[in-house]
Amino acid sequence: MGKRKTGWPFQEGFLNDGAQEIHLFTDYRWNDGSVSRRWHVDPERFDADLADLRPVSLKASGAPDQ
Repeated sequence: MGKRKTGWPFQEGFLNDGAQEIHLFTDYRWNDGSVSRRWHVDPERFDADLADLRPVSLKASGAPDQ
């Protein structure tokens, strides 16, 4: 049996259009070295180059209820 492929989110893309913030995509890094993008909107409607990129932290925040 081969090694199971697993991935971790490492950055997200957001777009603020002045009225609302839109979560465009999440980028994942896989244990085989590859990277993939999961779109949360129709990618034909938004330009990823305009997105505000934010790193993803998998560490728990300071609040115990989150």
